[in-house]
Amino acid sequence: MQVSDSIHLPCPDMAGMVDPDPKKLERSRFQLQKLRDEHGIKKRVKPQSKPMTYTCTGAGCIEPWGNVSNGEPY
Repeated sequence: MQVSDSIHLPCPDMAGMVDPDPKKLERSRFQLQKLRDEHGIKKRVKPQSKPMTYTCTGAGCIEPWGNVSNGEPY
């Protein structure tokens, strides 16, 4: 079994994972997808990152919406 890190390898006492059957793995994946569809469970979608786009100058930082903030409290 190929893994990205040795911590993800199955425990030695998991005899069924020594040489997994690809047909059974594929069937299991199919069954899981079928159950997800049946019950309306969707896989999580990774949200788009929203990077900060501040431009800092000597007068302060210009926020994306145009305000200039010089870090002083209100």
